[in-house]
Amino acid sequence: MTDWRSDFAEFARGNLPVQSAERMIGLLRPAVRLYAAASGEVVVGRLGGAARLPENMAWPLDAGGGPLSLVAEFDCGRLARHPVDIALPRCGTLLFFIAAESGKNQVIYLPPGTAVAERHPPGHDRARVYAEVPLAAVTEPSWPDLGHPAVLDAFGSLDAARELVWDHVADQDPEDAEDEDVGDGETFAWELTLYHERRMRPGPPHQMGGYSDTLQNPVEVAAAHAAGAGWYGDPAFQEEARQWVTLLQVADDSRAQMIWGDGAYLIWGIRKDHLAALDFSKVYLYISGH
Repeated sequence: MTDWRSDFAEFARGNLPVQSAERMIGLLRPAVRLYAAASGEVVVGRLGGAARLPENMAWPLDAGGGPLSLVAEFDCGRLARHPVDIALPRCGTLLFFIAAESGKNQVIYLPPGTAVAERHPPGHDRARVYAEVPLAAVTEPSWPDLGHPAVLDAFGSLDAARELVWDHVADQDPEDAEDEDVGDGETFAWELTLYHERRMRPGPPHQMGGYSDTLQNPVEVAAAHAAGAGWYGDPAFQEEARQWVTLLQVADDSRAQMIWGDGAYLIWGIRKDHLAALDFSKVYLYISGH
């Protein structure tokens, strides 16, 4: 069992019946957590700063012709050293642009060896240049929230998952099982919250791959719905949701002067087949906030 998985596995087995624990462990996905690089750490990318683009490439624009702002840039070769659950390019560069007011965005992939120059957006008064923050990376486990389509696949229904896992109370006396006041604050959902808080790395929760953070719906749900697949219970919905993965999550970050809303996240989702083809023209941007 890999290091990124073992700590959660021990936690789940200590708080759930055997079969439920193994199902939860089976749902784990490795995510690349991104954090401000300390001196001497390998830098895999950065938030903000000037974009490094080919001189003959048009600057990304929004629908009104205004320039987008660079949110993040990543060295795919350095990212490839970290296990993750999605098929990121093994080399080259990924750049993420956005106009925060409109949500217009663009993801650009540059193959290795592409000649680039440091550039600033045209019309500086119309585009935000975010402060540069170098990023380091580490692989950590990520797990789904109750409403994630993967949970539906694993347990057959969200109600079953709620009963078997999220509402399970460890070591509950069978005579107290129907008493709603017994075991308050001791459900697995509560223990999972505490576990997450203990493991949280200081700083904003940026990441690539894995299960993104959920403030409303998982990005896979939002993307499948936006693609016209309907909603939970619709025949095409679950299949379409399975095709989507988290490409990048960028949280509010005061160091980079990035504020997306009230504790909001920018979450880029992408279909697996588009990612495999290195086609970033149809990404789905989900701005998830309170």
